[in-house]
Amino acid sequence: MAEPTSVQSLDRAFDLLEALCRSRGGMTIGALSAETGLHKSTVHRLLSSMCARGYVQRDAATSIYRAGMRLCELGGYIMDNLDVVGLARAPMERLGCLTGETVHLVMREERDIVYIHKVEDSQCAIRMFSRIGMRRPLYCTGVGKAILATWPDSEVRALWADSRVTAWTAHTILSEEAFLCELARVRQLGYALDDEENELGVRCIAAAIPDYSGRASYALSVSAPVSHLPDARIATLRGPLLAARDEIAAALGGGTRRA
Repeated sequence: MAEPTSVQSLDRAFDLLEALCRSRGGMTIGALSAETGLHKSTVHRLLSSMCARGYVQRDAATSIYRAGMRLCELGGYIMDNLDVVGLARAPMERLGCLTGETVHLVMREERDIVYIHKVEDSQCAIRMFSRIGMRRPLYCTGVGKAILATWPDSEVRALWADSRVTAWTAHTILSEEAFLCELARVRQLGYALDDEENELGVRCIAAAIPDYSGRASYALSVSAPVSHLPDARIATLRGPLLAARDEIAAALGGGTRRA
């Protein structure tokens, strides 16, 4: 039989690598052969090459193969080099045009969120106070709540204990248990709300932008005066917000699940 072409070899190697990445406990050559339909000798040959480069690891005692840490190293380089604002700019501009409201992109930094991009209608008479580089605590913003909803409650409790929780407005949630209940609601709905918790007179609807693991470091929001965002309009904004979020998440290599 003729040796497969380089492209075929790459396809087969990627099939094996993806199967190992999906596997929690690793796989034997036999299991990989059965899953991919490749002959055991082909599987062994490709795995040997990937082991030599650190993309796959073999347990000598059990002959079980697992995805190697080289993948994590490369993934770190990819994330470091991503131009998040550049990838998010077009979806944000479309969302801003569709809604006529201010759209924000934020990133988490320690216990805060930082505004890293903003789309605002130049014709709008009402301007948002927010500015690029401005910081706010995670606990009192819709974007912060959206991000924290992707964390386990144990980590949220630890962050809460490490935060100086103060009332930014009369509407800020100050109870840990009430905050955890709010995050449960965010997970159920698929989006978060800021009901004047950060700034009086301003309401926003926000969605986290998860990475490949489902955890978020970025979030997207639509913000407006309270008079622009009654509950009925919030319901109509959910779809466009989540669609823009999904587009950005896909560009960043993440994935989302609708509530």
